[in-house]
Order: sequence, then structure tokens, then C-alpha cells
Amino acid sequence: MTEPPSAHNVLGVDYGRRRVGTALGFLDSGLVIPLGVVHHPGTQAALVELLAELVVAREVDVVVLGKPLHADGRESPMSAEVAELRAALLERLEVPVEWVDERHSSQDAEASLKDAGLRWWQVEKGRIDALAAMAIARSYLHAQNPELALTPEPPAASPEPFDDRRARRQRLRRKRKKDD
Repeated sequence: MTEPPSAHNVLGVDYGRRRVGTALGFLDSGLVIPLGVVHHPGTQAALVELLAELVVAREVDVVVLGKPLHADGRESPMSAEVAELRAALLERLEVPVEWVDERHSSQDAEASLKDAGLRWWQVEKGRIDALAAMAIARSYLHAQNPELALTPEPPAASPEPFDDRRARRQRLRRKRKKDD
């Protein structure tokens, strides 16, 4: 068996134009935890600085970006943006910046929600982005150390759903406006 790489802390990043999901993975244990969402500041340079601060604060050894691809494996329009972000991060950071296929990260996030008894519309979008970042980090960890893929995942933590009463009131208001 080959020795796993020396990178221990892995930052998984699910890039989006509005929100960027982040998660921290540990190669020695295979544990992946959500760090939450970084709201996209509007410029790539500002986003790179925010991610660089996170890399230093969490003592990250490698950053892993999800590479958005179409179902058939072709690059999507978002792939170019992620490639530019990767280049900027490589220039700014002193750690490697890798990427993994993120085609199934959203499905993995929705499966985690389903395991927790929730659906995607019951949870804030930012939490779904963080779950997708967890899937990206987990995918990288499993590729680096296949034995981790055999380790059962702990049960998903139940994200808090939106307040159903508030949503119900909003629907009723919209319906009343429509009827008027």
C-alpha cells in the first residue's frame, strides 16, 4: 500500500456567482465538516483574499475546487470561471489548488438532506452549498486514500428548516394579493 500524501487539511470549495460553499476535510480521519458559505464579494480578487484568509485560519494544506461539468463530461460555461479562480488562487497561495469533478456534489447534498428527513426547499441555499463543498472535499479525500471510502459516514446533521409558519403566511399574503 502506498503512503497517503502529507496534506492533512483539505478545503473543499463549491464555487458560485453569489455564494461559495466551503468545507474542511481531514485526510487522517476522513472527517469532513461544513464551514458555511462565503458570500461572493463581486470581484475575483476579493474572493481570492477571503479564501486565502480561510486557508491561513484553518491551516489548510490543499484547496480543492469543484469543477462544473455537464452530465456528459463537457465543460460548462462556469468551468472557465472556476479555472480563472484556480489560477488566481495558485498565484496567491502557497498550497496546491486541485479540482475534482463536481457533477454529483449537488445530488450528494440533496441525499444528505433526505437522510436527515428534509428536502432542498426546506433549507437555506447556503447550507446546500456547504453540503456540496463537503461532497467535493470528501471526493478528494477518497481519491487520495481509498480506504476512507470504506469508512461509514456519520449520520447527517439535521439542518434547521425554514420556519414553515412564516412561509405559509407569505403564501397566504401572495394569494390574497392575487385575489384582490
